[in-house]
Amino acid sequence: MHVNDYVTTFFATSTPGTDKEPTIAMDLTLVIVKLYLQTNGNIEKKMGDLANIAVGYWPFYLVPINSNNAYLLEGRGLYTEKIQTRVIPTKIPAISQFLDEGSIDRFIGSIDKFVAKMEGFKNFERDEKKIDGLIPVSAFLNYFVNFFKDIKKPYMDCSWSVDPSISDTAVKYAHEEILKIFDDEPIDLVKNQQAELDKLCEKWVGKLDTMIKEQEQDPVQSLKNKGEWMFPELAGPADSMLENLRGSIKEIRATSKNEDVKASINLADQAINTNSEIAKALDDYRNNLKNIDDKIAQEKSSIDSERKYWQDSIDGIRRIQERMRQAAKGFEDQENILRKKFLEERTISFKTNKVATCGMPVYLLNFLKKGKQETTVMAPIILEEVRTFHKNPYKEPKGFSDFEKWVTESFLKTQNAFDVQQNIKKQDIFTLPDLQIKVSNGIDDMLDLGYLDKKKHREIRDEELHNLFKKG
Repeated sequence: MHVNDYVTTFFATSTPGTDKEPTIAMDLTLVIVKLYLQTNGNIEKKMGDLANIAVGYWPFYLVPINSNNAYLLEGRGLYTEKIQTRVIPTKIPAISQFLDEGSIDRFIGSIDKFVAKMEGFKNFERDEKKIDGLIPVSAFLNYFVNFFKDIKKPYMDCSWSVDPSISDTAVKYAHEEILKIFDDEPIDLVKNQQAELDKLCEKWVGKLDTMIKEQEQDPVQSLKNKGEWMFPELAGPADSMLENLRGSIKEIRATSKNEDVKASINLADQAINTNSEIAKALDDYRNNLKNIDDKIAQEKSSIDSERKYWQDSIDGIRRIQERMRQAAKGFEDQENILRKKFLEERTISFKTNKVATCGMPVYLLNFLKKGKQETTVMAPIILEEVRTFHKNPYKEPKGFSDFEKWVTESFLKTQNAFDVQQNIKKQDIFTLPDLQIKVSNGIDDMLDLGYLDKKKHREIRDEELHNLFKKG
């Protein structure tokens, strides 16, 4: 027969005064009060004569997830949960799949696409596994955690434990899958991708910084370095034209002294023609100067534009790096939140360095009615906060009804009936010494704490309790 390392209490409450060490008598008190309420004060009339009372422990595994917490696996496979564990490492984008270093524009475009993929970390594909025995969050938080937060060493000798049907191998498999939630490999892969991106970005930023530092910013020197500097010269014939003009002026003055009209006219025409050629040469020279001035302005604009392009490229790279840092941090934060959520929603504070078993007490009562025996199964219960004279002091949160229904079906299955009845009779607590007195005292406690009014208290203690135990 399976032996439990620990057991839970049969009832849970946060009401002051009820946090006593669990006893068979107090557990049975609560069972009787609940039966009284369920039958509207007619336990014996509706259910028959009480013949046997036994406690069967339903199996659970306590599996350590860290040094302070353990999660539960229900031992008979009543529950099966599909859970997502870690991000599949091979589904994490790799920068090598996007990288293009053909030019700065192609590099920036490629890492922008990569980081955009990393920013979608919420949609990364995860492993999903079916875990036998894992209790749904709602049922765990609303029902089971109330009992498992107060685990005890076994305190009942007269009881038996139901053997778990989920094997040690299945528990080991479940644990290996659940541990993936806490696997750092995906986080490390994302961090490695961030480091690789930073390395590439620093390389390109270094190149651009060097280009900026080595850039020739003087447009004239830049044109000279390119072999495109051609400063115009005033056409050589202009000098001879000026000499001819000076000679013509001398001749004009000489002819004017001689009063040679025709010669003066000819000389004047020559001077005019010479001056026109000089004007054209000067105009050409001026236009050439204007062209080179425009070219200098264009070169300056090109230098400024090129410098701005490099600086903008550096700024663009830095922005992508920051986005990647935020994506990596967001992914790590998401994983930590998921881990914290698992600990908060699926574990209890419990220290153990190995898988332990814990039994949850289920009361089984045999009633005889018209010669026919029927077994009633009572799952662990939660007392509500004390209010003035409860109509029903019991809380049945999400998870209770299904659990009680399933364990009832399991105990009462035809193929289990003989063994269950044998165990009930073998572990019968009905005739324990002073049990009726202790239960009677427990009913008094229920009155004192406000769970029962005087009328119900009197009826249960003086009538129902007497009728139930007279057969014992």
